Amino acid sequence: MEKVIIQDQDFKEKMKNLVEPYLAIRKRELWPEREPERKIHCVKYHADNPKAVVMISHGYTETAEKYKEIIYYFLKAGYHVYMPEHCGHGYSYRLTDDLSLVYVDTYKRYVEDFLFVSRIAREENPELPMFLYGHSMGGGIAAAVAAQSGDLFRKVVLSSPMIRPLTGKVPWRTSRLIAGICCLTGKSEKYVIGQEPYTGEEDFKNSSSSSIERYEYYQEKRRQEPLYQLNAASYGWLYSAARLNGYLQRTAWRKIRVPVLIFQAENDHLVSKREQERFVIKLNIRGLTSGKMMKVPGIKHEIFNSSGRVLEIYWKKVFAFLREE
Repeated sequence: MEKVIIQDQDFKEKMKNLVEPYLAIRKRELWPEREPERKIHCVKYHADNPKAVVMISHGYTETAEKYKEIIYYFLKAGYHVYMPEHCGHGYSYRLTDDLSLVYVDTYKRYVEDFLFVSRIAREENPELPMFLYGHSMGGGIAAAVAAQSGDLFRKVVLSSPMIRPLTGKVPWRTSRLIAGICCLTGKSEKYVIGQEPYTGEEDFKNSSSSSIERYEYYQEKRRQEPLYQLNAASYGWLYSAARLNGYLQRTAWRKIRVPVLIFQAENDHLVSKREQERFVIKLNIRGLTSGKMMKVPGIKHEIFNSSGRVLEIYWKKVFAFLREE
């Protein structure tokens, strides 16, 4: 696997001349509707010699475009890939007209949409085992999906999962209360205080990435496509994140029946590491399965957007976990 990992100095050239052409000939698009006239955009990629299927659940403000490197690694390892874009993200249906605003009416929408597409993947690949990979917000969604999917997935990998988001200088309980009040008073689609529309003025230093080459590659694409320019949380999204946190810590861990591997970034400034640790403890002590945590030193939130040297270790551990009996 080490030979497949793209190093920083070659990143832009190899993405353009190797990865993107490789993906293009293996890509198909699905537009399923769980609800009438609400199309979920899903990309699927077929591996040449498939041994399994992986469902990818992306993070807050992200799109399938950001995951091309990840998809490439899964394909090279023999995994078909299905990746639906969550409601309000990328080309999937939206509940607000503001292209900068992340809004959802309930976290259950994310979960139910993802389960809907996962069952389509199951129907299309009945002979192959299925695995689940989720990052950040998508990791929290993936944990909830795992709790409601029975034996659909063999194993779950959560990378910097949002069991609970961090809310800066405002205490979590206060943020949750304010979000709830705003939703009750008709302000669910309002910007959370301090959040701003997309301007195109990105700053690598304050980003979640530890690789400037990977960061700049996606930001260039983001500047060119308005549907990639999500940038700000609504009170509806924040309240939904609070409800998701409650579900994960009170209920979901009791229902997950398959092994879970969590990667934790040491320098994560977006999600609570303490909540991740509480979740793993519950899985191991009182749950129905095992939870394992791997801490990645010196790395920011987006572990998959780290240097090639870090990624060699990261992906080696991911695939070793998926192969374990």
